[in-house]
Amino acid sequence: MLEQIRDILLSHNGKRNPITSAEIARKIGIIEDDTHAQTRALILECAQKYELPLAASNRGYYLISNQREYDEYMNNLDSRSAGIEERKKIITKNFKGGK
Repeated sequence: MLEQIRDILLSHNGKRNPITSAEIARKIGIIEDDTHAQTRALILECAQKYELPLAASNRGYYLISNQREYDEYMNNLDSRSAGIEERKKIITKNFKGGK
């Protein structure tokens, strides 16, 4: 199954050519709910096993094809990480401040 996913991803180079987890699930014959949790886990496992420069956006998964796409994706991940850290601080302050 991981080889199938790899082969699918290899044809989706660049930010302008993404594929959704739903499309991947359909192509490899996985039937699951709208979260596609199993498929997303397999996609990540595939990227790790085959050392694929995988990125994701709200439009789907794609292989990073140049430095600009890499930089944009790293900035996106950094921004998301910073947002999560900020939410953790707010919730911790609110929880501990209320006791």
